[in-house]
Amino acid sequence: MNNRHTPGWLGQARLSLMALLLLMLAACNGSGPAEPDPGDEPFRVSAVVEWNEVMLAAIRNGPPRPTVISRALYIHSASVYDAWAMYDANALPTALDASMRRPSGEHSHANQRAAVSYAAYASLKSLFPAYEANTGAFSALLTGLGYTMTDSTDPSTPAGIGNLAAAAVLGQRSTDGSNAENNFAEVTSDVFPELYQPVNSADPNQPNAFAGTEFDPSHWCPLRVPNGNLLDGNGQPMVDNDDPSTYFDQSFLTPHWGAVTPFAMSSGSQLRPPGPPVYGSSEPYTDALGNTMTNMEAFEAQFNEVLDYSANLTDERKAIAEYWADGPRSETPPGHWNSLAQGISIRDRHTIADDAKMFLALNGAVLDASIAAWDAKRHYNSCRPAGSIRFLHMGEQVQAWGGPNQGTQTIDGIDWRPYQASTFVTPAFPDFVSGHSTFSAAAAEVLRLYSGSDSFYDGVTRLHRDYNNDGVNDMLGEFVFTKDSLMFEDGTPAANVTLRWSTFKEAADEAGISRLYGGIHHQDADRHGRMMGQEIGALSFNRASALWNGN
Repeated sequence: MNNRHTPGWLGQARLSLMALLLLMLAACNGSGPAEPDPGDEPFRVSAVVEWNEVMLAAIRNGPPRPTVISRALYIHSASVYDAWAMYDANALPTALDASMRRPSGEHSHANQRAAVSYAAYASLKSLFPAYEANTGAFSALLTGLGYTMTDSTDPSTPAGIGNLAAAAVLGQRSTDGSNAENNFAEVTSDVFPELYQPVNSADPNQPNAFAGTEFDPSHWCPLRVPNGNLLDGNGQPMVDNDDPSTYFDQSFLTPHWGAVTPFAMSSGSQLRPPGPPVYGSSEPYTDALGNTMTNMEAFEAQFNEVLDYSANLTDERKAIAEYWADGPRSETPPGHWNSLAQGISIRDRHTIADDAKMFLALNGAVLDASIAAWDAKRHYNSCRPAGSIRFLHMGEQVQAWGGPNQGTQTIDGIDWRPYQASTFVTPAFPDFVSGHSTFSAAAAEVLRLYSGSDSFYDGVTRLHRDYNNDGVNDMLGEFVFTKDSLMFEDGTPAANVTLRWSTFKEAADEAGISRLYGGIHHQDADRHGRMMGQEIGALSFNRASALWNGN
């Protein structure tokens, strides 16, 4: 097989760490993506983008925790922004003391570049200490850009401003309710005064497991997931319930996240949507598209729609599901949109100022999207298709995807599975709302507002990397899956599949529907996530633009 990928496609550049560092070092010698004085040709990305990319490399090296990653992205971008703001005439910082603004005579490109680099380095070294210890990637980029490592906090120097900016943002976020000091372990709060307890169990021997008498299909069921230590006859990971070394049971990732301090929202519940349909209820329910029926009718219709997609997976739908999957070894949905935003920086020929502002608004939005989505997930605690479809159709013969390279099969409903990697069947948190949909709609709205247009693909702009390994740098707003390059199945796609997005909204909508194709969410989890995300994007852009305009 050729060109085999891992999920999270735009973030999965086939570059070794050494190759990545060589690109960064070459940038400083004029042969790579370093930033020259504005107006020089050819265009090269700003230092802000270079630091953003090395952060995404660190994210790919860690666990897929979208909440934690959204916070890290915000801290990094706010640190960079605050450092830049001290070399701008009007911009107000997010955390740094505005009295540290440097005199106008010092507002040079060189000082901005140095300040944002020191802020980026200091924030990343704090956020990803193990990655820096193992790779030296952050220090390599700093020195490659021509700077020496220093802990100076002298506010009369760019290095001091950068270090102070990172310290201010990190200090501000140290009391944000995330419990970062304890690796983001769950904590109680005024919002969530009790620790989360799942209604259902992953243990098939318990009465509240899938086939148990006490199973509640309206509430989230943690899954028992194979870890790859045991394989079936087709070489696929499987579970032996009598051998705990073959599986792990899911637990809700950061269930306290809805109480984390937002960037632009007043609280995690500010935009909380109405809830999903409830199993067994005859009460009227109006779905996200405006259709009214009973709760039970909506419940069955929406999960059966996911089942129907499973039975009719084309190569294009599989490609869409995999491109937006953003599971292990990816930068997760928040980071994915940072990768897409890098392309906008190239297309629109951004300066340091442009990128400092864009990434502040973008990552303020993804932070708030994580908080709002997790507030809804905790509040409604709703079941994913991996639980509800199995419950609805156990003991029945249904048409569905039969597993890797099995095509559509007739199977018992209790054996239904999403179109996902065997060891990452479905994420470890409730269904409603879709995080992918919320993150994507929020990010798309920020990029639309910041760029002044919803236009994405232009047929001209090429990125600085060949993400799909076809020998040509990728086109902005497009991804080409070459033959036999999908991860979840061998031999798929049978021919090249091109995904292309004319607008940011089109990309965000595809990210949302991808979760139905992949069997991860139902309609209203997606649609309400999109609607909420768009509002979050506008709130974040408005707050960020007020800051950089000095209001």
